[in-house]
Amino acid sequence: MHILVMTRSTLSHGFGGFQRQCVDLCEGFVRMGHRVTVLTTVHPDGIKSEEENGYTVHYISPSKPRRLSRGWFKATKKKVEEIHTQDPIDAIHSNEFAGFGLLGWAKRNQVPISLLCHGSLRSELLSFWASADMRPRYWHWLILTPAYLIKRYLFWELKMRRAASSILLVTPTIEHDFRLFCGDKVRVIENGIALPERPEPKQKDGTLTLLCTGRMDRQKGFQMAVKALAELRELDLRLEIVGSGAYLVELESLIERLQLGERVELHGRVSDEKLAEIYSSADVYLIPTLRYEGLPLALLEALGHGLPTISSKIGGNADVLTHGEDGLFVEAGDLGQLVDAIRLLATEPETRHRFAVAARATAERRFDKERMVAETEEVLRNISGH
Repeated sequence: MHILVMTRSTLSHGFGGFQRQCVDLCEGFVRMGHRVTVLTTVHPDGIKSEEENGYTVHYISPSKPRRLSRGWFKATKKKVEEIHTQDPIDAIHSNEFAGFGLLGWAKRNQVPISLLCHGSLRSELLSFWASADMRPRYWHWLILTPAYLIKRYLFWELKMRRAASSILLVTPTIEHDFRLFCGDKVRVIENGIALPERPEPKQKDGTLTLLCTGRMDRQKGFQMAVKALAELRELDLRLEIVGSGAYLVELESLIERLQLGERVELHGRVSDEKLAEIYSSADVYLIPTLRYEGLPLALLEALGHGLPTISSKIGGNADVLTHGEDGLFVEAGDLGQLVDAIRLLATEPETRHRFAVAARATAERRFDKERMVAETEEVLRNISGH
C-alpha cells in the first residue's frame, strides 16, 4: 500500500510530540511493508526532499516552516498529481488539516483520507484563554486569535470532517467535540512511545532533579517550573529543561532575574539518546502546561521511564494520569499548587517511589508505540480496501 502522509511539520522543523508521532507512524508503516511519501512545509535550511528511514519527505514551497497556506495547498495538489502518476496513492493520512488542498483531487480519484486530530475548536479556545495575561499586545489577540480559530473551523475543519473516510483522535477527551458531521467515522487511537528498559528503583538522598521537556513556547508553562523552584530554595532541587524555540530567550532572562543559574540547566534540543539519559537521571517530571494538549508524547515518555509526574489538569493529560496513584494534578497556572506538589514529592520518598512504579505500569498497559502504529495502519487498510 502506498500511503501519503500530509503534515505541517516533522522533526526537521522542531522538537515536539506532534512531530515525533508523525515520524513514528511513518517509520512504523515502512516496517510493515508499506511505501510512504510525506509532504510537509518548507525545510528551515532550504532542503527540497530527502530520504528518512525508508520513506521520502518532500518540503513543498511556497510556504513558511510549519505554516499552512493557500499557496502551499495548491503546490501540494500539483505534487500529489505527479506522485500519483508514478506510484498510485492508496490512502492519505492527513495530520490535522495539511490535506485540505487535496479534498477535491482525492474525491475524483477515489483516494480515501484519514484525518488525525490532536485537538478541537473547543480545546484550542480554552487553551488560548487559559494562558491570557494582562499584556496589552496579548489582549489585542483575544479578538484576532479566536476569530482565526473559528474561521479555520468553518472553512477547513468542517469540510475535512465531511470528506474524510475516518477521523482519528489521540485522546478521548475531545471525542465528543467530533461527533457533529462525523457519525461513526471517529476512532480514538491514543499516542504511543517506544518503551525503554524497565528502570531500576531510585534511592536518592541528595539533589532531586526535576525535568521539563518540549517545545519552547510560553504556553508550555516552563516559566511556572522556574518560578516554583525559586519558591523552594530551602530544598535541594535542580531543574533541567529540554527543548528549543522562540521562548528560550525570555526563559533565560527569567532564570537570571531569579538568580537560579546554578540550579537550572537549559539543554536545548538533544538527540534521542541524550534525551533518554536525561529522563533516566531525573526524579520528577513536570508538565505545567497552560494549554489544552491532545496527548503529549513527552508525558508518555516520562511514564515509560517511571517518573512520578506533576501535571496541569488540562486536556488529554487528565485522561493519562490518575491523581494520587501515578502522579499529581494541579490547576493550570496555579503556582501555589505546583509548589506544594513539588514539595510533597521532594519530601516523601516513599510516595515518590510508589508513583514511579505505577507510572511505568500505566505506560506498559496503554501507551506502546507498536499498538498505535498497528491500529492506525488497520484503519488505513480498511478505508482503502487493502
